[in-house]
Parts: sequence; C-alpha cells; structure tokens
Amino acid sequence: MELFSDLLSVTLAGLLLGAGLPILFAIGIKLTAPAHADGAAEGQTSGQISPLRRGAAGLIFLVIILAVIIGLLWITQGRLYEAFGWDLFGTGGTSGH
Repeated sequence: MELFSDLLSVTLAGLLLGAGLPILFAIGIKLTAPAHADGAAEGQTSGQISPLRRGAAGLIFLVIILAVIIGLLWITQGRLYEAFGWDLFGTGGTSGH
C-alpha cells in the first residue's frame, strides 16, 4: 500500500510542477495582456490593464518565482549543508535517499 501512496505523491508532484507552473505562467501572461478595443471593459480604453488583473498576475508570478527558488534550494541542499551547514528543509543535507 505504501507503493501506491508514493506513486500518488510523485504523480501529483509531477502534475503540479510539470504542468501546473507553465499553466500558471500562461494565465499570468494572459492577465497582463492589454485589452483590445473590441474587448475592452466599460470605462477602459484599449491598452489599459485593470489593477485587479495586474495584482492577480503579480501574485501568480510570485508563486512561480518562489517555486523555482525552492526547487533550486532543494536540488542544492546537500552542497549548502556541506559548505555552510544550512539545513533548510530539516533533512540533514540529504533529500531522503
């Protein structure tokens, strides 16, 4: 049963990181695209981005940046532990191998 639990964990992580971050990036880009003249919201001229859309896009990009930084730290955790003694994830410098 532990095998299926591990398989589910790996599958969910793969979906989240393999497809989830690029989807979030695409949504963020779409939110920052200015409205066209025919699709502009009422009271908005073409080329303006609403503050709500700009804020949502900023949050999405922040999540992506944090995911990349955490991923890089996870990959380099052994070296960081050896060089500086930093145990960022509480694993003693190993990734559980």
